[in-house]
Amino acid sequence: MTPRISSWSMWSNIPSTDTSIKSSDNWIKAHQQEDGAEGLWRVHNGLYDLRKWIHKHPGGPQWLEITKGTDITDLFETYHLNGSAPAKTLHMYYVREAKTPRQSPFTFEPNGFYSVLKSRVAEKLNCIEGRDNLLKKSMLIVDSCFLIALALCVTVARTQNLFLAVLTGTVMGMGTVASHNFVHLKDNWRMYYFQLGMMSVREWRIAHVLSHHVYTNTVQDLEMTLLHPFIHWFPTEDKPFTSRFTPYLTLLVYPYIAPGQFCIRTFNRNNEKADLLICVIPIVLMLCGSMSIFSMFGAWYIIILTNSFVFAFFGFISSHHYPDSFHDGDYIKDEKIDWGLHQMNTIVGRNLPINNIFVASVTFGDHILHHLFPSLDHSLIRHIQYIYEDTCKEFGLELVSKPFTTILNGQIKQLMRVTPNNPNIYSKQLM
Repeated sequence: MTPRISSWSMWSNIPSTDTSIKSSDNWIKAHQQEDGAEGLWRVHNGLYDLRKWIHKHPGGPQWLEITKGTDITDLFETYHLNGSAPAKTLHMYYVREAKTPRQSPFTFEPNGFYSVLKSRVAEKLNCIEGRDNLLKKSMLIVDSCFLIALALCVTVARTQNLFLAVLTGTVMGMGTVASHNFVHLKDNWRMYYFQLGMMSVREWRIAHVLSHHVYTNTVQDLEMTLLHPFIHWFPTEDKPFTSRFTPYLTLLVYPYIAPGQFCIRTFNRNNEKADLLICVIPIVLMLCGSMSIFSMFGAWYIIILTNSFVFAFFGFISSHHYPDSFHDGDYIKDEKIDWGLHQMNTIVGRNLPINNIFVASVTFGDHILHHLFPSLDHSLIRHIQYIYEDTCKEFGLELVSKPFTTILNGQIKQLMRVTPNNPNIYSKQLM
């Protein structure tokens, strides 16, 4: 076991950043030991007993079930845009003050960038006309992707055409990206589209929402650490040969991320009932054609690997891994930073060729605003763009966006980068 060293001293050599952490559940267990929540839920320096509130929670019970015994400050601040009502409810379940300080460098000061932006966005959301119709667009996009994928499965079963299996996996991968929007929202049935490709909603909520979205590009970000050392994003000297000199070989890992996580989940006996949904595709293949068992598994294998590749490809080029973006190991100037400013330092805006919600939904588009407001449906994000731009201007923050090809090339450069950045490189905010 080798503890990771972080840019922030508070995260160096602690259980949750150890290289032995190779699953979402192990990461949660480590945080239960070190967050000072004492088996309760911690928000800032207060401890709250939310057990009686779990099944009343508007977002659904799973969020609170997963986070019991941990510090949920960042989630509470970023998922409740209108914080007054949730704060009143939270106060009803107050138990006592925490005995230890928070182990986080992120702040939410009332006059800080993120708090000011959040209050303005919350006010705007109350004025959006036709909101229900906008939400239906997101639903239509993800439903259409999976209906088309299932229709293609029928065609694969009848023709046994492996090219169509690749096409099926591609459409399914785009739908999986779009369904990630619903994983962020309150419990709903569309989030379970995720499971068709051997992924887990529960695991994804931990690794992606609780870890990646809160601790982006740090040693607490499971999307950076779970695939280490096969994919090595940190600017350190211990990069393996494949990352430093042949970074394109990391593409070979992408097809096996989803099935690999399923195998680990099965080996650790962490499967849930929702994992039965992986049987949908093979059942369609068997019932809608005359495929042999061998041919069916072959086609399914191709569909699953393609789905995983498409999902990982769009995930990793979604603007995080650019050499000028902050990655843990880079130099910092202060042990504390506004959470919103940290998000901006870890993401480069991506110029989408088409200003279209479908393109944004299936390629992790509008990524900065999605990170700043993860509880917002993708269809609403563009309606707050001007508020974001005006607030950035007010705080003297420079907005940077780059073409897709530049970001793709930058990803390769980041895989090769071993020299930490000087904090002055961040034009948006000095770390």
